[in-house]
Amino acid sequence: MITRWARDCDPAEEAAPPVRRGRDAAVNAAMVVLVGALAMLSTKHVVYGLDGYPLALRLADIVCGTIVLIGIWFWRRRWPVGFAVLAVLVGVFSTVASMVGPVAVFTVAVHRRWPTAVLVSLFTAVMVVPGILLYPSQGTHHTLADSIGGPAITFAATGWGMFVRARRELVASLRNQVVQAEAEVVRRAAGARRSERERMAREMHDVLAHRLSLLAVHAGALEFRADASREQVAEAAGVIRANTHEALVELRSVINVLRADDTVAGPERPQPTLADLVPLIEESRAAGLRVSFDQSADVPEYDRSLPTSAGRALYRVVQEALTNVRKHAPASPAVLELSGRPGERVEISVRNRRSALTSTLPPGPGTGLIGLRERTTLAGGAFESGPTSDGDFLVRAWLPWPEVSTLIGADPARP
Repeated sequence: MITRWARDCDPAEEAAPPVRRGRDAAVNAAMVVLVGALAMLSTKHVVYGLDGYPLALRLADIVCGTIVLIGIWFWRRRWPVGFAVLAVLVGVFSTVASMVGPVAVFTVAVHRRWPTAVLVSLFTAVMVVPGILLYPSQGTHHTLADSIGGPAITFAATGWGMFVRARRELVASLRNQVVQAEAEVVRRAAGARRSERERMAREMHDVLAHRLSLLAVHAGALEFRADASREQVAEAAGVIRANTHEALVELRSVINVLRADDTVAGPERPQPTLADLVPLIEESRAAGLRVSFDQSADVPEYDRSLPTSAGRALYRVVQEALTNVRKHAPASPAVLELSGRPGERVEISVRNRRSALTSTLPPGPGTGLIGLRERTTLAGGAFESGPTSDGDFLVRAWLPWPEVSTLIGADPARP
């Protein structure tokens, strides 16, 4: 308690209010005038003579009371506790400063914690007794009224100050919450924009990397096959034109999906699923890549029960893996295996030899495999890629495959 009292007496501990010089000056001036006017209403004021009291006491009354009145302007906010103690002690013998005590108590209650405010309020109420003994009132009723009225005014000022402090703290807390909420909105908006950019980059990579690699393969064939016949050149040019058209169509579909404006008209292009694996493999074979495809019997039997999101994720895994084979090992055959059954999981893997690294395509930044890992993880599965001990490069992913009976729209005739 003593430590808190010492901290409350230190002006550095006070939270600095907003600078409002004009308003504060007006309030201080109004308080000085009001306190002086209220003191003048008392019949025991030094102005009325105080006959029978020593001259030194009357001089101290005027000088000390004037100093305390001026202190309302300079010390009330800076040293509220010290000023309150000084004002109460001076108010015992000074009729000029007799009404400064409630103002000082109110200031303490506004700017300091409630234990300090209560102690100062009790001290002020107790010091009413010496003032009554020094300047007794005529009649028992007046003395009783002064004994009750002084503490009552003190406690009322303390309660009012506590209310003002609580209201200010509430307003400050609400303002702080608004600032924090605005900062949180900004942070979430930045996170949403970052996530949207990452999703857009991943989708564009998945869609365009495959098409552009095919374009690079056929363009490279035209560059290095100077002896190609007109028919072969025309065929390669037709493949380039067709894949360019497909790349533009797929890019447009991605932009339409990711566009912030939801009013864009036009049907959305269907996203690839597991059923589009065979055309993807045929495109890679047409580009000169040797691809073997092996799948378990349960996959074509129950492929309609596989969730669309899982089928799309598996398609993207195969697409990225075959694109990487064309980039980094075009002479190496790729082995594609697909297995799984409902109630367990579906797994796909692409394996190729790492020995035939003869590609004219520039190496990629490696973001494709990172995007596949994120995609499969979000779908509840797992992804792994890297060299194996026997010299191959393996890309493998698996996703959960729910039971057929748990899926809405599943064929009940299937086992």
